[in-house]
Amino acid sequence: MPETQELLFNINLGILIRAKYPPKKRAARAVKLMKAFVRKHAKVPEDYRIKVRPELNELLWSQGAGNPPGKLKIRVVINEEDEEAVIWPA
Repeated sequence: MPETQELLFNINLGILIRAKYPPKKRAARAVKLMKAFVRKHAKVPEDYRIKVRPELNELLWSQGAGNPPGKLKIRVVINEEDEEAVIWPA
């Protein structure tokens, strides 16, 4: 089994974020939802750490806390040796 695995995902955050959360907390909630999405769809075990790269974090917060992008393309790199998953912008 390979030590690293790379996956690509398209995430539609728009409806989830804008319908449920107040404007000042939307970008922070988008990061949490993205981590939960990766854990579920990439089948990342619970004991693995999930890290968000600064480039992706800047992209999420680029339009302010109240208006994160509705759709994102992300790349997930799972490193089994270090027991971590890193989320990159695609």
